[in-house]
Amino acid sequence: MRTQLYLVVISAFLVTILLFSGCLEQIGDMFGKGSGSGFIQYEAAPTSLSYSISYGYNVTSTGTGSYGVTYFCPLPHSPLSGEIVNASLFYPHEYSEVVENGNTLVKWVVKGEDSNEYTLGVHAEMVVNTFMVDLTGQSTLDIPNIPPNLVTQYCHKQSINSSSAPLIDPVDNGILSIALSIKNSVQTDNSFDVAKEVFLWLKNNTSYKTHEGKTMVQPASETLHLKTGDCDDLSFLYISLCRAAGIPARFVKGYLIEKDAAGFHAVPHAWAEVFVGIGNNGWIPVECAGNGDDAVAEMHQNFGVEDAYHLRLFVDDGSNSSMELSLIGPSWEYQPNVDVHLSKFTFLNDVVELNQKKLTVYPDGRRVYLQ
Repeated sequence: MRTQLYLVVISAFLVTILLFSGCLEQIGDMFGKGSGSGFIQYEAAPTSLSYSISYGYNVTSTGTGSYGVTYFCPLPHSPLSGEIVNASLFYPHEYSEVVENGNTLVKWVVKGEDSNEYTLGVHAEMVVNTFMVDLTGQSTLDIPNIPPNLVTQYCHKQSINSSSAPLIDPVDNGILSIALSIKNSVQTDNSFDVAKEVFLWLKNNTSYKTHEGKTMVQPASETLHLKTGDCDDLSFLYISLCRAAGIPARFVKGYLIEKDAAGFHAVPHAWAEVFVGIGNNGWIPVECAGNGDDAVAEMHQNFGVEDAYHLRLFVDDGSNSSMELSLIGPSWEYQPNVDVHLSKFTFLNDVVELNQKKLTVYPDGRRVYLQ
């Protein structure tokens, strides 16, 4: 009887520790080994976000004379789950709406004179929900069964004119060697399983680090050598590895909503997508820039997941022109007696976090959010 009492007390003590650790790690495994009821549950987080966002450039001209400003501003993509409630332009003049490389942008070509002030940009009201697929890999495609047109479009080198090396480089010797080694170790041709193992390799062998002082993104081969990079760099490396393994992959650019003591902020961000046959028209999102120390936890929370804090503005179409367009900023020209100044802005307002839920991952790969 006393032994049983000790076991009850010890079990209660362990559960209390887990409850107050912020992450209910493997409680199911403690009490359900052999029964198939084991699970991992993470601390509660919002799965839906509503907010308004404004982004673009303030333009100020001084002096006497004429000038011109050209600016391509991407409109928000519809969230994978959620909606664009409203979108409007700050300066509804001298513009056209264009579709370039599969993305809708507002193109301003403003001809001005003398001193003036105006704003080129977009205001949008959003409701964004977390998008997630299971980790089971059920109904995903084997690599040989991926449509050949997608392999042609999304499995080659990709770069911009000003880069000394391809930003995405699946034929780099080091990248190709690692990709093939990972693919062979998985011992399957399933695109989902290979892409997941590539993600785990990325998490175990690289770390997030900004490169202050550099104005350019790093080529994938440089990120492989340094083993560090920011969101663009790590996404380019992951995309390169997937492409080297024969899996179509592309990059996505937009904003990441972050929260600190001062409130909410929208910061420029990039992540990846891979084509495995399920998800959004066959594509699943992959957040490559998580900075957690546990690769498996990163996989649970960031592979096949695009949480409510991501806002899509641009999705790559696999071409060099797409890469150029994703990185281009405004351009302007003016006469000697006129000075033109552009300042970038991003404002986030009316942020409401909704539906606090706990990500729960089961041993068979099922992922659900529970209250």
